[in-house]
This record gives sequence, structure tokens and C-alpha cells, in this order.
Amino acid sequence: NKFNTSIKMFETSDLNTIKTLLANKPESIRLLEVDDNSISKRIKDIKKIAIEKKLKIEIKKFKNPNKKINLIFKPSEPKNIEYLEKFLETKEDAVILLLDHITDPNNLGSILRTSLGGMVDAVVVPKSRACHLTKSVREVSKGSSELIPFVIVPNLKRITEMLKLRGFLIYGAEGSSQSESIYDTDFSKKIGLIIGSENTGIQETLKSKCDKIIKIPISDKLESLNAAIATSVIVFEINRQRTN
Repeated sequence: NKFNTSIKMFETSDLNTIKTLLANKPESIRLLEVDDNSISKRIKDIKKIAIEKKLKIEIKKFKNPNKKINLIFKPSEPKNIEYLEKFLETKEDAVILLLDHITDPNNLGSILRTSLGGMVDAVVVPKSRACHLTKSVREVSKGSSELIPFVIVPNLKRITEMLKLRGFLIYGAEGSSQSESIYDTDFSKKIGLIIGSENTGIQETLKSKCDKIIKIPISDKLESLNAAIATSVIVFEINRQRTN
């Protein structure tokens, strides 16, 4: 390892990810490699910001002629339940997203990006039968995986109980006819939002912990939205209510 550390470094050539890390977490960056012959304005702007932040830049001729930039950074590490408990002691009106066995990396990466954009405070997943912070997830998230707390816990049931003791309302997203529309739901309080897997939805043991089951009104010609899209719609409705 060229950086002489036991923690594996990650690389990305995605300009959105690079700009996100430069703007929000420059301390994670170890090296920026740039083709100095690139005429891209975005790449020149990135290089300028990196120089201003006194980051290490290496001029490089990439083997792939289409590659003009590469960022090497120290990836964020998952958090645990103790981190979440401590975090909640200082956070008012938090929104905690609970993902019940989401296994698709593309969905998880998209959910992380949505969560950061919609000001979710933390994303919580179970240790087993769930996707974690893989390389694919980090790539799809466009840098969001490095900024939003990603908490891995033994099981989600215990977390819902902990949140309820702290005054959170637990909402489960499911499209049944008995569910309340998200547009009729008050999201002003502390919220734990459960998103179920696309195959099985929310587990019954977890659903029993919900204060309310909510749904996104959609055309009856469509059975459901996928987990990432559904999360996006609900998170931005929560955000809309809180910022209006």
C-alpha cells in the first residue's frame, strides 16, 4: 500500500463524487491525479479548489485515454448503535431512515444520495441479509456514502424500541389500502422511517412497532415503486414540510 496504512483506500474518477468530497470532506483525500492536458472546465475548477485547499496533486498521463482525473481517498467507516445513541442525545427533530433488508447496491447507493439531499440524519441497516458500503454502493451514492452516518446494527427491532423511548414516531412505508397518504401525514416530529425490501416489504415483527403505516398515492395501474424511488418521494415530502 503506497500510503502505508491498514485501511483500504478507494479511488474514483466521478466528478460529482470528487466535488462532493472536496467541498465537504477534504481531510479524507489522499491524492488527486490529473491529466494536465485536459481541457475540461470542470476538471480545471476541481484542480483549482484542490490547490486552494493545499491537497496533494499529481500530474499523470493515464493509460486510458478517456480518463482525465482520479481521486484517492480514505472511505468512511460504518457506525454502530453506540454512535447512534450518542448522536441522538444532541439532535433535535431527527429523521432516521431504517432499511429493512435492502440488498441491491444500486438501490442503497441511490437511497444514500437521496438521504443526504433530503437531510436525513442517519441511515440504519441490519447486520445480516442487507447490503452495506460496498464499492458499488459508494460509486452510485456519488460521495453521499462518505458524509451521511451509515449505522449497522444487530437488528432493527431493537432500534425502533430505542427510538420510541426517545420520543420518535415510527412510520412504515407500505402501499396497502389502509395506509395513510404521506401528504396527509404530519412529519414535523422526530421520525424513524422504515423502508422494506422490494421482495418482502417490512417484516411483520417490525411492522408491529410502527405508530403508523404510510403510503405514496400512485396510479392503480402500477403495483409499487422501487425502494430507492419510494424513499426519495417520502424523504423529500418530509423535507418539504419541515422547510415550508
